[in-house]
Amino acid sequence: MKRTIIQPASVKLRVAERFRASICVFTFALAGVFAMAGCGRGSRSVAAAAAQLPPLQYVGAWGTRGAAPGQLDTPIGIATDPFGRVYIVDAGTSSIEKFSPEGVPLLSFGDAALAKATAIAVDRGGGIYVTEGDRVQIFLPEGDKFRMSRGGLQGAAGVAVDFDGTYYVTDRALCRVVAFDARGRLARTWGRRGTGDGEFIDPTGVAASSDGFVYVADSSGARVQKFTREGIWVASIGQADAAGSDQAVVSLAISSGDILLVGGRVTSLKVWSSNGQDVAVDPIAAAATPQGAPDIRAVALTVDQSGDLLLLDAASDRVMRFHLHL
Repeated sequence: MKRTIIQPASVKLRVAERFRASICVFTFALAGVFAMAGCGRGSRSVAAAAAQLPPLQYVGAWGTRGAAPGQLDTPIGIATDPFGRVYIVDAGTSSIEKFSPEGVPLLSFGDAALAKATAIAVDRGGGIYVTEGDRVQIFLPEGDKFRMSRGGLQGAAGVAVDFDGTYYVTDRALCRVVAFDARGRLARTWGRRGTGDGEFIDPTGVAASSDGFVYVADSSGARVQKFTREGIWVASIGQADAAGSDQAVVSLAISSGDILLVGGRVTSLKVWSSNGQDVAVDPIAAAATPQGAPDIRAVALTVDQSGDLLLLDAASDRVMRFHLHL
């Protein structure tokens, strides 16, 4: 395993970042002047302006295609830590790439098995969890391999880490969820093939929410199921369909009780509230550029500590950032 600690950005890059920051400050200040000018019309103007914001507001993107440390070639999964740092598992380079919130490369390390990776998650201490094949590999924050868990896995797909270090893995081959405790020991499993409550057709994405629930995306069924941490079924959101769906779910994340899903043959973001109500469906391409960008291929998403949505676009080997207004 080759580990590369990438040096901080050049002076030129830092100057550019400061220039962009200055522009942002000026823009916000100007917006404040206009807001003050409209005070005579009361707070209703502010509320009306907020109501007109799109659910998905494009902020920007970063990423460079290539095989060198800090570059991407067939990225598969994305995750963030409590400090907003971004972790990407890249199948093309068999590596994990770590970036600052602004996209500055910080660390790159490789492992041959990562060519078959399917997802990535990061715990509160910076531990890195990667699913591939019949196992979960766990790396320390600086890239040293720490542990490997199997637990009877045959088709590990998604992975999520809870607040206490418990981690959940979806097994597509056996249509179930496998939970491991913080020491890597098999804790419990639940699920089987089917379209009923607590059953799966093709479980893929998984997310652990701060309120103690585990959400599992059924890729072929275009639905999400909600469970307790012990695997007890709570609710199903969406419809199970053994024949598959054009709205197939690739990845999901939880943001303030809302369930964010991306995938399907048409790349769009779908949002459900925690009680299953449709909140929004927003085409990502239309949100990213006025003319749209039909070559966007969203393969994974996450929500960072600031509440922004980070979308991994495999078509352009980049990370796209969006503000959410839900």
